[in-house]
Amino acid sequence: MRTVRAILVCGLLAAAAWPELPRYSAERRLRAATEALRFLLTGQVAVVDPGAAFGRVADVALSAATALPGDPRPWVLAGSAHLSAGGGARALELYREASARGERAEIDLNLGRAYTLLGTEASAKAAYIRGGWVSPALLDSLPPDTARQIRSAITHLEAELAAGRLAAPPPGP
Repeated sequence: MRTVRAILVCGLLAAAAWPELPRYSAERRLRAATEALRFLLTGQVAVVDPGAAFGRVADVALSAATALPGDPRPWVLAGSAHLSAGGGARALELYREASARGERAEIDLNLGRAYTLLGTEASAKAAYIRGGWVSPALLDSLPPDTARQIRSAITHLEAELAAGRLAAPPPGP
């Protein structure tokens, strides 16, 4: 009887954990892709084909997306890999996909970076303002002149809000 109970308990535990196994695997892939991107960005080692290396990071990140529904991290990481490789248009698509899964100030800031790379300054400014509105500390990651301009725009919007003339947060691009 004791053996039967132990087998049943083990079976129940295994059944409870089974649906989480793909998620655990996806988290490990996401972690590996994050570390690979950090390694590539340090520039400590010359990479023969940086575009391919950044593309592989993006592929690994996106391979985790299926097991992490509603989680924007795989999309953000893939977007960052493409942005780092100079692929602004693909990065923009991926950041938009991330934003559809969960609005975060970091995603808005990265959207701004992609728009900047593409030379779409008005959209970049709108994205930076939206990200900085939600999390002003993120603006420290921008170039000083850009951060100063965005802070000024946010200060103006805060005055509009205080005066009752702002009905909604700043829109995204």
